Amino acid sequence: MKINYRASYWLSTGLIATLTTAGLAQDIRVGGPLRPGHARPPLHVNARPSAATYYAPAQIRRAYGVDQLLANGTDGSRQTIAIVDAYGNTDIQNDLNTFCSKFGLTQTTVQITGTTGNNTGWALETALDVEWAHAIAPGATILLSVAKSSSNGDLLAAVDAAVSAGATVVSMSWGGSEFANEAGYDSHFNVPGVTFIASSGDSGESTSVEWPAVSPYVVGVGGTSLYLDASGNRTSPEAAWSGSGGGLSSVYGQPSWQSGWFQNGWPAQRGVPDVSYVADPNTGLLVYDSVNGGWFVVGGTSAGAPQWAALIALANQQRSAAGTLTSANATLYSLAQVAATPYAINSAYFYDIASGANGNDPDDISGPGYDLVTGVGSPVANSLVSALGPQTPDFSVSVAPGSQTVASEVQATYTVTVTSVGGFSGTVSLAASSSATVGGLPASVTVSPGNPASVAITASSSVTGSSAITVTGTSGSLKHTAIATLVVGTPDFSISASPTSRTVRHGSSTYYTVAVTPSGGFNSAVTFGVSGLPSGATTSFSPTSVTGSGNTRMTVKTRSNTPRGSYTLTVTGTGGSLTHSTTVSLTVN
Repeated sequence: MKINYRASYWLSTGLIATLTTAGLAQDIRVGGPLRPGHARPPLHVNARPSAATYYAPAQIRRAYGVDQLLANGTDGSRQTIAIVDAYGNTDIQNDLNTFCSKFGLTQTTVQITGTTGNNTGWALETALDVEWAHAIAPGATILLSVAKSSSNGDLLAAVDAAVSAGATVVSMSWGGSEFANEAGYDSHFNVPGVTFIASSGDSGESTSVEWPAVSPYVVGVGGTSLYLDASGNRTSPEAAWSGSGGGLSSVYGQPSWQSGWFQNGWPAQRGVPDVSYVADPNTGLLVYDSVNGGWFVVGGTSAGAPQWAALIALANQQRSAAGTLTSANATLYSLAQVAATPYAINSAYFYDIASGANGNDPDDISGPGYDLVTGVGSPVANSLVSALGPQTPDFSVSVAPGSQTVASEVQATYTVTVTSVGGFSGTVSLAASSSATVGGLPASVTVSPGNPASVAITASSSVTGSSAITVTGTSGSLKHTAIATLVVGTPDFSISASPTSRTVRHGSSTYYTVAVTPSGGFNSAVTFGVSGLPSGATTSFSPTSVTGSGNTRMTVKTRSNTPRGSYTLTVTGTGGSLTHSTTVSLTVN
């Protein structure tokens, strides 16, 4: 399917105007200024998108471990996720069908309560919320509860309608400024057996955190920048997104479950956010919204609320007869805790976001432990959802990374983590089975609450193709497994160059970026050459070689006597015994 990207921004009239990308900043906010008594969607559009600047559902599922849950049958079945938005989206069912068709997702029927209106900004928000909640929990029922306006009263009425309709988790991708009597509205969120999720806002560090994310009965979701390759593997640590809303409440004191988490000198007030999720629009999520004209690459903390709501639905499915999750924040902070003051983050359940910032003050920096930019971090969903599920003492087993590709007989290292769930304390026997050769796994480990056990194992094989590595943990009648993959490929690489054409005045220089993409465990240094240059022209490469995945800058320098004309240059990369090439055009005038 060809995707026609569009860039949009919010006008004071409440409309979205379609723009060309010429002269635009890459990141355009949708939502307008805060107005007393009203909420806005914390939504951003990438105005200059390309296929390389958005993530598909499979990549996000892989990054956060949701793919492992889906593979084991945890898909949100028998759960209802409520999406609460103002005005709704008149074409939401068709939009969701288009989204599912593109990404190969199971189609579902959106249940709608309330009357949809005509507001293009909220239509895009609604499309994002519905499509991505379904992407994470494809077996859950999606209930769209439409507020007739963006006023706090109308939005809360839609929240109540969602609960009355049977939702056990409610996503609220909207927010407004704190107000003096906001605690008087907590009864809408203090509902036994229902979890409420809200975006923390996109204003970064500001003088006021946003409601309803600040309510102690709501899980506030901040934003991160997530860096992935085409397969969904992380290419660098997740960092705080500069727009992530966060700070200390001017109304609420510190809840008991945040005690011990704050840095010295922080006032004992409610801190926001609680958790985080990908939000950076520069590597945004693809959303289909026909009201505004098609496909959009979007970001903002709006992206995190519906996906965290979907994770809670997955946990509620696992709880089954034990009932739906209660006291979500207390449970999340308890699982995140590792004994220390301020507490360190339990890496079995959360990625500790330890870099980036949303402002210039010391408390605007995302560092180890809890911070006012990303909370306790983003989810390690395959472990966290299971930990949120059971009520009886148990343990979980995980293997990271989920997949690695190496050359024949080259060892790959994985980390096996056994984590206490529901107060479990004891010895877990470990065993591994695989057609590959696996080493380093101890016979048993001992775990207790707050003290997971992590061990490194190695795997290698001489057989080309995929080998499943199954690690099984056993303690009495309890048994759990985790599966990772070892792929043995034929070492190879490819090269590409961008842009594919350049025009230069003779006597001047220009440059191309040459990229090396390895496959099959290729790890040799690649050196470069070029042919087809016009007379008098020379080239240089910086760096002169690339090992693994990376880029080099190819500079072409012409002389005053270089003949005018168009030339095809062949760029060659050589690594090991392999050689590959690509072509670019050069016009000299």
